[in-house]
Amino acid sequence: MTPPSGILDVFTVSQLLQTASYVVAIRLHYLEQTRVYKPSGMLLLFWLATILLSLVTLRTDYSAGDSPSEVYSSVQEIRCARLFLVVSLFCAELWPRKLPVFVLAEDGDGDDAFATPFGVRVPKDDANIFSQLAFSWLSPLFKTSRVKQLSEDDLWEIPVGCRPAGVAQIFDANWQHELKQRDKRSPSLLWALLKTVGPYFLLGGVFKLMQDALVLLKPVLLSLLLGFVASHTTDSPQPMSHGYFYAFCMLVLQNIQTIVLHQGLQINTETGLKIRSSLTAAIYKKALRLSNETRQEYTTGKISTLYSVD
Repeated sequence: MTPPSGILDVFTVSQLLQTASYVVAIRLHYLEQTRVYKPSGMLLLFWLATILLSLVTLRTDYSAGDSPSEVYSSVQEIRCARLFLVVSLFCAELWPRKLPVFVLAEDGDGDDAFATPFGVRVPKDDANIFSQLAFSWLSPLFKTSRVKQLSEDDLWEIPVGCRPAGVAQIFDANWQHELKQRDKRSPSLLWALLKTVGPYFLLGGVFKLMQDALVLLKPVLLSLLLGFVASHTTDSPQPMSHGYFYAFCMLVLQNIQTIVLHQGLQINTETGLKIRSSLTAAIYKKALRLSNETRQEYTTGKISTLYSVD
């Protein structure tokens, strides 16, 4: 569709300015890749949405059927160039990045010095949003399992956000805050746990709610598809594009439902791991401060039962 001739110059200039902004974004992406080691999920979703919307715009222009003017043809060329830049930015954000080597150097006696690992990153910590949704960050582990039987040395460490040391420290701070409120109310272990893992638990509930909503939506699409099939036995059949649209929506819905279901299970599993780590660390810390009289009542076996079973 050709814009009015009176605003064609402004329209062309706006397209050029948008294209120039994407050129500047290339430089910003380069700076980001040299400083940030995990692709930005928001940027990936933004560039993906921009690509899809640009394709829709180009498809609308070419299917309008008008004979565009020479100036408007240049606008379409600018849009194509901008689409190429957006695709380049999207691929650049997806491009694997080199991970840093974290070492903690400690001086020894004399000229001797040694370095110990400061932190070990696992693939999940640096996986982009699409890799996390599809669990493709597990591919190296699956490839190793095809070659040999997995052993403990082949497994990665726990992701940074689930490591007991950090989770226990956060829980201990929340529990100490509850103990300080004992003059106003009795300390609440549940409230301390909610402060520690509440956002993760809430996020898991959101995924569960989405999964239930998608389950209810599937019969609606199936009913529309059956209505489309039934309409072709009458004198006024629905357009074929409706049938393709319903079938495509059912395919997309099934894929989204699978992703949402497994992401919810993953989050709930990590939440349970954090709760268990927090309580185990708190019980162990309390056991170290038991008096001799109390140790006779709470034996080592009873404390171990609290760790493993209760």
